[in-house]
Amino acid sequence: MSEDTGTMSSEESVDYVVPPERALQTVPGKIPARVLWLSLGAIGVGLAAFFLAGSEKRAWQATWSNFLFWTALSQAGVIFGAGLQAAKGHWGKGFRRIAEAAAAFLPASLVIFFLLWFGADQILPWIQDQGAHVNRTWLQKGDLFVRNGALLLVLYGLSFWFLKTSLRPDAELLVDELDGWRRSLVKWISSGWRGAEEEVERSRNLLGKLSPALILLWAAIFSLLSYDLAMSLMPGFLSFIWGPYYFIGGWLCMLALVAIMANRYHWEYGLSDQWDRWQFHDLGKLLFAFTIFWAYLWWSQFLVIWYGNIPYETVFFEQRTTGGFGPLYTLQMILIFGLPFVLLLFRKPKMNPGYLAFVSVLTLGGFWLERFLLVAPSTWQGTGVPIGWTEVGITVGFLGVFSLCFALYSSTFPKVPIRETLIEGTASTGP
Repeated sequence: MSEDTGTMSSEESVDYVVPPERALQTVPGKIPARVLWLSLGAIGVGLAAFFLAGSEKRAWQATWSNFLFWTALSQAGVIFGAGLQAAKGHWGKGFRRIAEAAAAFLPASLVIFFLLWFGADQILPWIQDQGAHVNRTWLQKGDLFVRNGALLLVLYGLSFWFLKTSLRPDAELLVDELDGWRRSLVKWISSGWRGAEEEVERSRNLLGKLSPALILLWAAIFSLLSYDLAMSLMPGFLSFIWGPYYFIGGWLCMLALVAIMANRYHWEYGLSDQWDRWQFHDLGKLLFAFTIFWAYLWWSQFLVIWYGNIPYETVFFEQRTTGGFGPLYTLQMILIFGLPFVLLLFRKPKMNPGYLAFVSVLTLGGFWLERFLLVAPSTWQGTGVPIGWTEVGITVGFLGVFSLCFALYSSTFPKVPIRETLIEGTASTGP
């Protein structure tokens, strides 16, 4: 680092999460060829599955449910960093960049959201039957897409402001490590550099203000999104905990993704001294806690519907336990709650990165099924359960888009933050 940057004199007073030379070794500067071609191939499979689907409704059902799944997961990646900042969670700062990488999918999410307009007539029952819903003044196709599109633009814009602020203290170190558009990006992020000490302090102060606002907007906007795109599929059905039920599911998916990718990077880049068993133990405890919390939300909804026994309330469970959907709904609960609860109940397994990654795969599989069952039972009028090559292929396509976006981010920025932006404190080893 040259002295004319004005940073050399201030480096001694800047705390490091990871020594710069170690963190910079985790920046490949390009997407590995295998990941690139697999992602592009998966996108091709998804497009073929959509356009060659024998049923237009099935194609849009799969697209709709995958949008709900991947969007909730991606936005929660930004919220992970915001939550650490607001709660002063030093234990998780090493995992922050992995979670934030999921946010690279958000621009694709916005494009896909507006593409859903073309399939709305196939999915939203109140479009065909104007008297099918209790709130016709709120539910209009044009208003739905304008309203949610504008809210997503606000939330995603604030999210990328948060990411830029989070990355800025480290971006200046990356300029000489990258080339092409990646170098232009980090130069833009670090433009007007004022020296490491001042930049860290400014970033810390701004993140402290952005974090609470971002968390509150996430909860409010994703609640509205879930009402419009999922709850409205059941005319007459109302649930006051539907919003948390949806966005907490996305948060839990994000924690699972962090566990999977941390396990991979833990071995690939030799970060065992940065992510030791105590950090994985804390991540495992958070997974366990929110697995129980999501189940609590599910039970709270079920209990009220069960003892109320009012037809327009029981429709949610009736649709998902009849017509062949019952076994899938049971499997969903086993994958999301039953198995993770048992497998994460004890202390030592949570300290094993590979074990935690295995449980996380179960969680992600369960939530993909849960998002599918938010949509298909309410929209499918055909015989049998609409799950087959069309649904699998479109899911593979979404996975390809997400993987490509994630790889673009993770090939540009370090897998761990370098300069400390949390207030004073250190990670504890936990109980």
